[in-house]
Amino acid sequence: MTRKTKATKPTKSRAKRRARIPKRNSGVAGRQALSRAEKIAGTEICERLAHLLTETSVVIYAARVKGDYGATFISDNIRRLTGYSARSFLRESSFWFNHIHQDDRENAMREIRHVFESGYHEFEYRFRRKDGKYIWVHDEMRLVRDKKGNPLEIVGYWTDVTKRRRMEEEVQKRTGRILEFMESATEGFVLIDAEFNILHVNKHILDRYGWTIEAARRVNVLDFSEDLWESGRYEKYLDVLETGKPQIFEDVIVTLNNDERHLTTVAFRVGRDIGLIVQDITEQKKTAKRLIESEERLRSIYESIPAGIIFHDADGIVLLANATACEILDMDEDDVLGKKIKELMGEIIDEKGTIFPREENPLSTALSSAIPVRNAIVGIAPQDPYRKRWLLLSTEPIFDSVTSKLDEVLVTFTDFTEQKQIEEALLESEERYRHLYENSPIGIGLSTLDGKVIAANRSMLDITGYDLDEFRKMNIAETYVDIADRKRLLETLERDGRALNFPVRLRRKDGTVYEAILHISRINIGGKDCYHTICQLAS
Repeated sequence: MTRKTKATKPTKSRAKRRARIPKRNSGVAGRQALSRAEKIAGTEICERLAHLLTETSVVIYAARVKGDYGATFISDNIRRLTGYSARSFLRESSFWFNHIHQDDRENAMREIRHVFESGYHEFEYRFRRKDGKYIWVHDEMRLVRDKKGNPLEIVGYWTDVTKRRRMEEEVQKRTGRILEFMESATEGFVLIDAEFNILHVNKHILDRYGWTIEAARRVNVLDFSEDLWESGRYEKYLDVLETGKPQIFEDVIVTLNNDERHLTTVAFRVGRDIGLIVQDITEQKKTAKRLIESEERLRSIYESIPAGIIFHDADGIVLLANATACEILDMDEDDVLGKKIKELMGEIIDEKGTIFPREENPLSTALSSAIPVRNAIVGIAPQDPYRKRWLLLSTEPIFDSVTSKLDEVLVTFTDFTEQKQIEEALLESEERYRHLYENSPIGIGLSTLDGKVIAANRSMLDITGYDLDEFRKMNIAETYVDIADRKRLLETLERDGRALNFPVRLRRKDGTVYEAILHISRINIGGKDCYHTICQLAS
């Protein structure tokens, strides 16, 4: 490498290289403007995705496709759901599995394998929070494959369905991760002559790159700056010398230590020389690359997650909607974007089938009072049997960081139709059983194993002459005429678990004796064993 120590004319080789380059690139300004626009758009979507990963009740995750299916990514709002930080899940691969309820672990591992068969699966299990309490988690997942079709990772989301699970049990019994930017504020001063030989650098540059002033003064910018002619930067340097107008551009250099550095450079004329204010943006470049990679991953999760996601502005106009949201609403993306959220959802009803009053409408709450809504069950298109859907819906207001005013609203929802239909069927079944129980012409009762009456229908009360309060204060053994009959009955129940067509003589409240045929079975209700009794008068 030949270095010049004093101002000379450009070498023939450099002159030729310069001659080969067009004088101006008229598209540079346009591309720079487009780049700035893309960065702004990218920042906005990232802010929304980051909000999705931190502020909503839906926890997004990515997991391994083998072994213990440990998490490789999980959104920070996992702390709100479980009390544990995202780091706890990522630090220990088996953390997720170890916190599943012991009775659910085997089933959870069996269920998760179904995602490899169909590409999509959902199931529920109990998960131990940091405070020791268990919550029910609804886990929906989708398998992501590489270009060759091989399983790459599992992405999905968690929602807390403890309330809903408890409701079902009652009926049956009765972004993102926060993106980190590392911006270097280091600046240096470099003075070069008209032939691009370094004349002087300040101490910051020397310390930054481990140079000595003597070594730096032997360097010519043309010798270690990459892509100088092809990028047009050489001409910009000449323009500075000719016109005195400052130029700003990015440069890539290879230092004396063979270390590639990215720089933002402001070049300005200093007499016959050129002054450079240099900012090292190498770390920013690396951060930007990580940001792009992370953004691509977030976009992949955003589009793959089996939950509807909509962002709308303070006027209710939809700005963004993922594929799942369009699928649930049975609309194309073009029919969703730019429309008002209320128009898309139409009239929404509560669980009783009543249209929500304006002040209680979950979609209006975030706009009118900036209050988030968590896991509201709503029905859409109630008049259309083909499009009617039940949704588990949440809203999250997003505020402008400068004005603190409501800027956008994040709406997340999952299709709850099937679960709602099951719940309605259970309620209907319960109602039919209750009607049968109360109106049966045969006496039906429920008692503890030691004879305490729990419940009795109207026919049982008519047969015995007692009202329910009186019945509950006594032991069923008191109604037997011969206590030996009671003893034989209990022995049969202990041996067989039930007693069918068992004849006994019993005494009513008024003292009269009647003969009855008992059918008694041992059943479990709410975790407790009891006797279910059917009493018929002997003919």
